[in-house]
Amino acid sequence: MTRCRVSEDELAHDHAQVEITPEMEREEARDKFGALMLQAAEMAEVLFQDWRFQPDTDDIEAIQHLHQHLSYYEAVRKV
Repeated sequence: MTRCRVSEDELAHDHAQVEITPEMEREEARDKFGALMLQAAEMAEVLFQDWRFQPDTDDIEAIQHLHQHLSYYEAVRKV
């Protein structure tokens, strides 16, 4: 197997050639949000499978904070 070495200048030049559009940034943000929400839902499922899981005040406040943000976006979407 042969390796090809790329200089830092060449690498910087290659990165400069890629133009990131606002649409690409929005799509990336949506993908990241969706992945994080899916991961959070899966993590919650695992927690609830353990009968010893007992959410504390911080846990409740964290989920309420998320719920408020999502409720805001839901309300704005309906306007």
